Amino acid sequence: MPEEYVDTEYHRSASLTPRTRGVCTACVLGYAGVWAATGLAAAAVGVGGRPAAAAVRGALGLKLDGGVRVHPLANIAMLAAHNLPVAAWPLLLGIAGADRSRAGRGVGDTLVVASAAANTLPVGAALGAYGSGLLAYVPQLPVEWAAVALGISAWITQRQRALPRRERLLWLAAVTVCVLAAAVLETIAVPTG
Repeated sequence: MPEEYVDTEYHRSASLTPRTRGVCTACVLGYAGVWAATGLAAAAVGVGGRPAAAAVRGALGLKLDGGVRVHPLANIAMLAAHNLPVAAWPLLLGIAGADRSRAGRGVGDTLVVASAAANTLPVGAALGAYGSGLLAYVPQLPVEWAAVALGISAWITQRQRALPRRERLLWLAAVTVCVLAAAVLETIAVPTG
């Protein structure tokens, strides 16, 4: 086989399909967006200095003691049951048909951005207010944000093209795996007292 042929075949087989590139781009955008919102909120509190940090601490009232002690499996189940709908709900937008019209996509975009902000801004504000002392209590955050980002990414993808049921189930499975992994991390890695 000529060398050029092998090289061309390798590049052709190693390249991503347009559909795969679209999914990868959506995932990068979703994850970057979640972290950008978190970072902006943390920075805003940091710029506000001690008065802003005191206001956020007063509003959030976090007790950095590890929380209620329950059986680890019960805690994982409770965390997953809370976080799965928070992360996965954008998949319902396609089922509701929001991806089929310009107005529907606009409403979907607004709802997804509002939900992402409602979940990331308080966490970012807490990170800005409590600083590095909070980090021991959020080891699950990168994985939890991955779950939220996957939900956002699913919407970004389905607003470009309809998702077949099988693909929607794959998105849901990916979100579920991240939610469960985050719940396990939060259960076993957060200090208990």
